[in-house]
Amino acid sequence: MSVKSSTANKVLDILLLFDEARPEISGEAISAAIKTPRSTTYRYIRTLTDKGFLEKVVDGKYCLGPIFFQFGNLIYGEKTLSYIALPVMQSIMQQTNETVLLTRRFNRYSVCMERVEGQQAIRITFKRGHSQPLYAGAYSKILLAFAGETFLNDYLEQPLEPFTENTITDPEALRAHLQQIRKQGFCTSEGEVDIGAKAVAVPILNSRQRLVAGLTTAGPTFRMDEDTIEHHLQLLLDGAAEIALKLP
Repeated sequence: MSVKSSTANKVLDILLLFDEARPEISGEAISAAIKTPRSTTYRYIRTLTDKGFLEKVVDGKYCLGPIFFQFGNLIYGEKTLSYIALPVMQSIMQQTNETVLLTRRFNRYSVCMERVEGQQAIRITFKRGHSQPLYAGAYSKILLAFAGETFLNDYLEQPLEPFTENTITDPEALRAHLQQIRKQGFCTSEGEVDIGAKAVAVPILNSRQRLVAGLTTAGPTFRMDEDTIEHHLQLLLDGAAEIALKLP
């Protein structure tokens, strides 16, 4: 790996340290997390601060900088997936009263691009901007199922840690499960990440039938019986088709 590539990776590693649970981080903690000498780490931090990617707060820690507000405006511009999908998601929520999620694959993770909270909301840990492994939860597995065989073969070589007792962690069992998802065109899950939650998800495919994103409804198990799942599934399939037609 070249010096430039190594530096770029370290800089990106710094930005990826920040999340909802850790919005502010000290320089020393950043240095330890990316396993880089303090002098080098602070050089990266100065560059990120100068460019607006980081901002120093009063106690000497750092948080994400103002440039991310500009990025946010771009992400939710009129031609983006989130902008196109949001009215459809709101319509599905109004017809189901359950939470609706829009997810995309980013490398080995699924990312929640948009979330419309149901009127009868339950605790679902997957919030907008958060990422989760692809192998657990309908909103993630739908992305893995349609990711392609080459990616899947590589992905299943890694160890799969359970979130709950319902998480499928056996690679061959998961492979068979994903094949069934592709065949039927949708995915359901129950308590694989959040105990007491059930979800149904469908893929959003572009005009070339390539995966763009996943569309999901999620609610408590006691409200998501077979008839309800079937009703949600039809709404999701119709919604995914509507979103696909509007994609650039």
